[in-house]
Amino acid sequence: MDRIEERSFLATMAVLVGLELASSFVYGLHWARGVSPLAWTAMVRSLDILLFFLLFRIFSVPLAAAGLQRPVMGAGAGLAVSVVLGMGFFLALFTIRSLWGPDLRVFVDPGLEVRRPGALVVLCILGPFAEEIFFRGLCYGVIRVHLGVWPSTVISAFLFGAVHLVGGGFSAMAVPLAGGIVLALLYEFAGSLVAPSVLHGAANLILFSGILWT
Repeated sequence: MDRIEERSFLATMAVLVGLELASSFVYGLHWARGVSPLAWTAMVRSLDILLFFLLFRIFSVPLAAAGLQRPVMGAGAGLAVSVVLGMGFFLALFTIRSLWGPDLRVFVDPGLEVRRPGALVVLCILGPFAEEIFFRGLCYGVIRVHLGVWPSTVISAFLFGAVHLVGGGFSAMAVPLAGGIVLALLYEFAGSLVAPSVLHGAANLILFSGILWT
């Protein structure tokens, strides 16, 4: 990554952070409270993605610099890891329930449990893709240039977990923190942002669709 690309990455990150802060402020206003959280999230995440593509076009930075390449290979790697980790997750859940009684719901914000198709689209497609663009495509990419793979993996995972900490307690940070490490390593291995996006979406589907509670 050359200096021009790095500056473009940082500028894009600053714009996306500004959008997030502005959207939080606007949503707190009286007139905006009538908009459903789902519709608002869909709009903000769509703007995140649109701004990313627009800014990379303006800065003349190739999308491959942020990992948007090898879509077929990336999707295959993401699906394969999703299946393996999904099987392990359900096995762990079954074991914990069988031996001790409680399940893993303590790590998930119950307010996010959804079943409607629209909510699943936002949580499993728009949200994961927008977050992967920011945390893996941009944050991890910039940090990796200076610190290497492992420090960048840990730092980006903590940033990812810290954002989720805002909406819940420390227990709500546990899954994103561990997930951030896995997602960064998968991105490094596959060389495509599609891979962690698929895994992120699959993980959200398992956590928030109500599959665990039925």
